[in-house]
Amino acid sequence: MAETKTIKHDWRDIFRAFKMAFDPRKMFLGYAGLLASVVWCIAAVSFFSALKLVSVDSYAFIKLILYSAKEGIPAVSKNLLLAIMPLDFGELFVSAVLVFGLLAIWSLVGGAITRIASLDYARGESVQLADALKFARKKFWSYFWSPLVPVIGVIFFALCNVVGGLIGRIPVFGEIVVALGFPFALISGFLIVFIGVVGALGLCLMFPTISTEGSDAFDAMSRAYSYVISRPKQFLLYCIINTSYGVICLAVVALAAWIMIKLGFCTVGLGMGQKFSAVQSFILQKCNIACLGFCTAHSAEPKTALVCLDRWSLKFLAGMLIIYVVLIKLAVWTFVTTYWLSAKTIIYFLLRKEIDSTDITDVYTEEIAQEEKKTEITGEGTKKLSQ
Repeated sequence: MAETKTIKHDWRDIFRAFKMAFDPRKMFLGYAGLLASVVWCIAAVSFFSALKLVSVDSYAFIKLILYSAKEGIPAVSKNLLLAIMPLDFGELFVSAVLVFGLLAIWSLVGGAITRIASLDYARGESVQLADALKFARKKFWSYFWSPLVPVIGVIFFALCNVVGGLIGRIPVFGEIVVALGFPFALISGFLIVFIGVVGALGLCLMFPTISTEGSDAFDAMSRAYSYVISRPKQFLLYCIINTSYGVICLAVVALAAWIMIKLGFCTVGLGMGQKFSAVQSFILQKCNIACLGFCTAHSAEPKTALVCLDRWSLKFLAGMLIIYVVLIKLAVWTFVTTYWLSAKTIIYFLLRKEIDSTDITDVYTEEIAQEEKKTEITGEGTKKLSQ
């Protein structure tokens, strides 16, 4: 209870997201979610590549982990865009499968993380991991559909314009219809921009809404749009504070991980000698896996003659080193996800307090729901007796 008193109920509470992000339950969920996401993307792309539906190499997703963010994200994004730019039916289908799979994973994981964050911030309660997952499972379809509702709205109005364009292909009649109905196309275009932009901004509030209120996808969407439109300056201010502080926190976490990797390589290399140097050079031929954004230049070692490992044990060592570094890098990305979800949960509570004048400690629980049902039943019974 002593920790609850530190809550200020203003923008300063966003700084609590750093500590909240390191909650072991959230870190476990985030780590599991990232692993499941990587495995899903690799498996799905490998399967559809074998069917010749896409030409994307599944290794592109591994590069996001092996490479530094500075060099990995631009390279992978470029490769993915070049692969899907034509967007024929097969590639569109594969993209939809990937998105729906990732959305299913994070509907469960993100829902559980925001549920833990909401009870932690509002009441200082420590919910069990199993209970958080149980809640996320019950509200799975609400989490799943809430980000899709704005997308469906954008697609609907876009299709309305497309249908109008198809009518315009009819000689004379179609041209007249398009001429008279084009103002509706402009209105539809405005709605596409409005739904898309506000929906993208309010997307971060949808999971916290469901986790806090125990509501559905429609309520999550309506609150997200309402809060962004009602307090745009306040919302943007919170997001700027959240992003700026998050970048600083990420730099600290990434630096700590980078130092840990470097010290591990250097100290073991001092003891093992030339063999470990050969293994490290072999690894660096592929990519600078130890870089976490703090490498100012590429190592000169990969530009020298190719290094080959003559024993299977050295190859096994190189493979295990790569795995260990990948796991550490996944932990850094896990912090990013848990921090982001925790901070957005806090921002939701602050906006709800300012706009709806709802007390911070007001969070949906099964006990409250059962008490409300009992009250309704008792009230109905009293009315029947009085009649």
